[in-house]
Amino acid sequence: YSMQNLTVRVFLEGSTDQGNTLQQTDLYALEYTDLAYGDYILHIQTMKQGEGEILSDTTFPITKEPAFFELIAVRALLIVLLAVLAGVVVWRVMLGTVVRRQYIQIREAKEEAEQANLAKSRFLANMSHEIRTPINTILGMNEMILREDVTDVPKPYFMSIVGYALDVKNATESLLSLINDLLDISKIESGKMHLVEQEYEPEALLRSVIAMIRVRSEAKKLYFDVNVDETLPKRLYGDEGKIKQIILNLLTNAVKYTEEGGFTLQVTVTEKTELSCQLRISVKDTGLGVKEEDLDRLFTAYERLDEVNNSGIQGTGLGLDISRQFTELMNGRLWCESVYGEGSEFILTVSQKIADPAEIGIFQEEEDLSARGPYVPQFVAPDADILIVDDNPMNLTVIKGLLKPTKVFVTTAESGRECLEKLETDNFNVVFLDHMMPGMDGIETLQKIREKHPDLPVYALTANATAGGEQFYKSKGFQGYLTKPIDTVAVEHAIMRHLPEEIMKKPSQEDAVKQDTQLQAELSWLNEVEGISVTDGIKNSGGVSPYVFSLNLFLDTIEDNAGVLENALKDGDLKLFTIKVHALKSSARIIGAMEFSAFCQKLENAGNAGDEQYIQEHSAKLFSDYRDYKEKLKRLKEQEETEKQEANKEPIPPEELDSAYEALREVVPQMDYDSVEMILEQLESYQLPADDLETMQKLEKLLRAFKWDAMEELLRTKEE
Repeated sequence: YSMQNLTVRVFLEGSTDQGNTLQQTDLYALEYTDLAYGDYILHIQTMKQGEGEILSDTTFPITKEPAFFELIAVRALLIVLLAVLAGVVVWRVMLGTVVRRQYIQIREAKEEAEQANLAKSRFLANMSHEIRTPINTILGMNEMILREDVTDVPKPYFMSIVGYALDVKNATESLLSLINDLLDISKIESGKMHLVEQEYEPEALLRSVIAMIRVRSEAKKLYFDVNVDETLPKRLYGDEGKIKQIILNLLTNAVKYTEEGGFTLQVTVTEKTELSCQLRISVKDTGLGVKEEDLDRLFTAYERLDEVNNSGIQGTGLGLDISRQFTELMNGRLWCESVYGEGSEFILTVSQKIADPAEIGIFQEEEDLSARGPYVPQFVAPDADILIVDDNPMNLTVIKGLLKPTKVFVTTAESGRECLEKLETDNFNVVFLDHMMPGMDGIETLQKIREKHPDLPVYALTANATAGGEQFYKSKGFQGYLTKPIDTVAVEHAIMRHLPEEIMKKPSQEDAVKQDTQLQAELSWLNEVEGISVTDGIKNSGGVSPYVFSLNLFLDTIEDNAGVLENALKDGDLKLFTIKVHALKSSARIIGAMEFSAFCQKLENAGNAGDEQYIQEHSAKLFSDYRDYKEKLKRLKEQEETEKQEANKEPIPPEELDSAYEALREVVPQMDYDSVEMILEQLESYQLPADDLETMQKLEKLLRAFKWDAMEELLRTKEE
């Protein structure tokens, strides 16, 4: 090579360098720096001068070993160490500044919250103690009033004081219960709230709650209707206190947020087994309602919705939150259904164990009125005209007697047709219309009424109070309904809603009517009569005097009613039989024959279901049990005859007797019950001729049955 001075190319395969291509004499060293480790091939090529043709290619394999810091693992470790170092630096910086400051702030906020909660708990405990002290003093002093010696104290005055004291006791116990309930929110927040289950009477629970709310609803002139399922068990097992507070909260809200109309409490048994029952308790009002977007916030603590419209209503917003948490604790459900501008319905469903499966029957708001002194009506309105339509004379008598303290003028009718005739000639403020009547029933009669009197207030009278009754009767055009036996307060409230303010007067003490609750000694034998509860009878009749009157009327009409029932059964008139046995059920309730009334209920149910076989199988028992009351109550007539015979009466002067007949002929066509009754009572103080005595006895019997046409005919016959 040296002689020819060939062109030589030297390069390293695998590197990016192109190497050197020079004359042999010009070659110099080929150097590489920063060469990566790995395998290479060194090429030494000789090339033809000027033509680039490779004459020879000699190769030498070269391997470069990696240095320590060139290893991948070493470099990865270095990167991780650098990242960790950077993180440590950043963490140290943040720990000393931002995070530490936030931690300190959170800790301080937590300590402040705990201190505030502790202060609130201490305040509630102290408040509870401070309020309990005067309440216990009130209870103690009130108990002393009830235990005072009544010697030489006028009985009317004492009865009034006792009545007031009992009202104070009930209200104070309710207030004490509310104070205790206020502490529940602290227990809930601390997780210490638990169920306190025991046996209780749901009827007593409802009476207690209703009594508290009734006063407030009347103060705002709101109606407060109560519908309680008759199948509700008498005793349940559960947390009475929590259920009571939930209902009380819902009713309190209904009063607070309702300005016109009113609200309804409805208790329904939706499911029942031998061991438990499912209750549905709803409170439906006609208030402003809740917006759809606010429903989710309704049960949140301290939330007050629609502040603009509710700015004048006080409250903390805890009631519904406590109620919701109580409900969840009992595995129940509480929710709200509302249409804004129309009202709301709050619904509670909860399961309770059954302690006593006996059913409560017709719910009565007042358990015992015997110690409350004379009854004072809610209003007095001598210029008011009321029409009562019922085919049962006993019902007419009872309602007429219950309304007597209000001094309203009561007109009666025994059928739908007679009702329409009365409406043609007279104007009435309110009509009470029996649902089940022979011929034209209450609903058919109402349809006829609405053709000419679309705005006349009409209430249905029914002995079959069921869940949903209010909605049913309103859907038919009634303003509402009243259950039989009639509740005095309920019928007065119904009338008050529709009377003009100018004709209603506030009752005075002179309008108070003493309601005797104890039978006279000569009638004490009634307590021993099998199949009659004197206590229930007095309650359902409105006092002892109306009760005795009802017993006599029941006795006088046994044969007539039994005959109508037998003929209806004989003729296959199932509808008439059902209507008449329905009326008999109501009459039996009025006199306290509760078992017989329940038996009539079963026959009525069979009639409504078209079960003629059941009626035929039990008709003999019906007539037998019904006629047995003639024997059971015969002493009433014996005592009446004895009293009349023993009375030392003067013979009536002829002119006095003629004057009595003349007065009767004048007032009977006017169907003036009170005047006829007054004339007959005046005649009882005289000794009448046998013929006239018989006439007056017949008139009295016809009067009790409201048979005005028969009375006119009897007087006309007597005149001839």
